Amino acid sequence: MVKFRILLMDCTRRSEPSEAIFLSEFFKMMNQRYPKSIEFSPIEINDKMQFLEQLRSKWANIIHISAHGYSSKSKSGRRGKRTSIYIKDERVTSEEISKLPKIPRKLISVSACLTSYQDMANAFLKIGAKHYIAPKTNLEWIDAALFYIMFYKRYLYDRKSLDASFKYARKNTKLGKHFQEYWYMK
Repeated sequence: MVKFRILLMDCTRRSEPSEAIFLSEFFKMMNQRYPKSIEFSPIEINDKMQFLEQLRSKWANIIHISAHGYSSKSKSGRRGKRTSIYIKDERVTSEEISKLPKIPRKLISVSACLTSYQDMANAFLKIGAKHYIAPKTNLEWIDAALFYIMFYKRYLYDRKSLDASFKYARKNTKLGKHFQEYWYMK
């Protein structure tokens, strides 16, 4: 019986490297070794409407979003206002996401710079995510790919707890080793 159904949303431009492509190949290889462990659906997202439509899909219990992100600064210089995920050249705000219908999910993982701020985390939790993982600062796609491969290997295939898998990936990746608070999980 398949326990995990993963929607892998690639929101980057085709001309850019993307950890979603890397993760898709990883899931294919792991499914050869562990058949029927997971089902996954990689989807190239081309615009904001398609992105929001996929978030309404009831099929997946885990959603992974590969994109660019941004969080504007307040007058005091602190980030966390109007955090956004970019779909090609369009922007989706936390406010727009929070208006979607609630659909229970085990996890929403976002690999987009600066998307761990409270407004974005709360938007995804409001629409049904039990847990939310995102980076606190800027990151390179390869560092995100390595983090998520370690995380998903432990969580999906080794069947470790979400918390233990998160701590393992954070501890054993370049960014996590030197900046323990780099990744955020709620």
